[in-house]
Amino acid sequence: MFTHGGSVRRAVVAATAALVLGGALGACKPFDDDKDAGKGAAPSGASSASASNGTDGKAGSSGGETPKAPSGKVEKGVVKGHVSDGLGNPVKGAKVVVDNQLLYDSNMVLVTDDRGDYRAEMPPMAATYAVTASFDKTYNGTKYTFRLAAQNPDPFAGNEGAVRDFTWKLSGPQEDLPDAFYGGSVLFYLNPTNPADGGYADSTNVQFTLTPVGTLADGSTGKTVTRKAESTGDGFGVRDIPVGRYKITASYLNGPGGRPQPVKLQIRNSGQAPVAELTADFKQYLTDHQRIELEAQL
Repeated sequence: MFTHGGSVRRAVVAATAALVLGGALGACKPFDDDKDAGKGAAPSGASSASASNGTDGKAGSSGGETPKAPSGKVEKGVVKGHVSDGLGNPVKGAKVVVDNQLLYDSNMVLVTDDRGDYRAEMPPMAATYAVTASFDKTYNGTKYTFRLAAQNPDPFAGNEGAVRDFTWKLSGPQEDLPDAFYGGSVLFYLNPTNPADGGYADSTNVQFTLTPVGTLADGSTGKTVTRKAESTGDGFGVRDIPVGRYKITASYLNGPGGRPQPVKLQIRNSGQAPVAELTADFKQYLTDHQRIELEAQL
């Protein structure tokens, strides 16, 4: 992001005011970041974690939708667009950043209206801009920041204008980042020694079952996820899990004699006793990623 002085700075600053465009509410109910969602049973502890592909199928407003046509026609010198969830509902209050690729720390910050729309005239300068978007949502008392999926991530010339639409996805690969997902991660630590026989306890033999408690963060109905752990860049766990509240159980496959072993779980560093089943919420991690972090015990 970019900054500059003089008349250019004044032009940019004049345009950076957050825009909340008025208008009648559409037929779809918009998401509002001021409202809590996902009322469910209280968790047995706060947490953070990972998850991804497996025998579950995609839950929530996940990726894989057919590409949509832009929400409007390009206007000279204007950036505009629409933000919706995976079901097509407009998202109110999403933050759209139009970043000047030439001048350091020069950007416009726009906010979507009740219809999920945003629009702004570009500063009168020859520059290229990139557009990104995020959405803050309070769910079960925790505020999360979600990175939104760009329909067209390409930069554009300010004098030409552009339409840049975004979708709030709870799962699926992030197209512009390698090995990154819109869903959260459930990570865990397992002692490498199996107390049953003193042999090596392979973390990839742990299988998790996550059952949604209440609706997901976007208000959609989730699905039970059953998936084996994998080695991720952040440790062992499951990735790309739609953010929600989950009842979590685990088992150790192929234990001594080829038999499965029960696994007890606890929220990492919680001081709680390990249990066969716990209920957990994701925690916000870094800018726009969510985790549940556990300790597993054979």
